[in-house]
Amino acid sequence: MLEVGKIKVKKEDLDNRIEMVLGDSEDLPFENDSIDAVTVSYGVRNFEDLEKGLSEIRRVLKPQGILVILETSVPTKFPFKQGYYVFSKLVVPTIGKLFSKDKIAYGYLQKSASTFPYGERFNNILKKVGFNNVEHFLQFHGASTIYKAIK
Repeated sequence: MLEVGKIKVKKEDLDNRIEMVLGDSEDLPFENDSIDAVTVSYGVRNFEDLEKGLSEIRRVLKPQGILVILETSVPTKFPFKQGYYVFSKLVVPTIGKLFSKDKIAYGYLQKSASTFPYGERFNNILKKVGFNNVEHFLQFHGASTIYKAIK
């Protein structure tokens, strides 16, 4: 995935501004206060220690640096809640079993999404580790959420 990103960055002539780096979310290979912005898409729910990973992101962000996260969530309003349940619990795992060699991965998606502390609960975790101006914006009727926070 990083190689694809590197190709895209080079193609857009941004390789002097954007660097793709492989690292551990709980031990980022960057100096304190050295990064302008961090984006994470569908990844923080997989952090082994959520608060430690978020604290590490905060450590490397410059003062006033921005964190933007796109993550799964679970719709809470009818009929999206019921539709999401059927889709994620039955449709996705069935399709995954038909087309993938990994029978567990597609079931994991639903389980990890349903146990992730989305919405205000996640906002509170971001605040707890020291982020300010925390906001979230529902996407796809609540199936995903964008979180924005400032160091």
